[in-house]
Amino acid sequence: MTGLSQETLFLLSGIVVIICVVLALYIKRKYILLDSVKKQQQEEERKTKQRYEEQRSYLIESITVISKAYGNDDKLSCTEACMRLSTLLEALAPQLLESPEVSVIREVHKRTEHIPIKEEWKALSKQQKWKFSKEMAKLDSEYKAKVLDATRYLIAYDFKMLTH
Repeated sequence: MTGLSQETLFLLSGIVVIICVVLALYIKRKYILLDSVKKQQQEEERKTKQRYEEQRSYLIESITVISKAYGNDDKLSCTEACMRLSTLLEALAPQLLESPEVSVIREVHKRTEHIPIKEEWKALSKQQKWKFSKEMAKLDSEYKAKVLDATRYLIAYDFKMLTH
């Protein structure tokens, strides 16, 4: 039986060893790259969660500050408080605006959505501002007590109960 010579077997064995080493190095490199990508993803997830928690804390703090200010600060009207609170609650917990204790905030906000704010308000004529101010004063007197109850509810509300 003519077989392969001993030198040929050594050569082939050497080639197989080299191929195995190259493949092992390739696999190790891919593993390191995959591990690096996984760590980057985990870091991104951590940062996203941190930003979410910071935004959530900001919203809760803002809701609490406005709720405490309403009724104690003459500069904060019922209309303005409802505009702000409705926007904040919509971002944090829209379902809370549907609850009977807080729904008045959305109701007032919906009734005042047509009123310009910020730069648009500044651009209004005195006559337009007076018309809108009169409308807001009427709503303020009509809803003041209910909104005060809603803000008290929000002050006492445990926002930790909300699921993320």
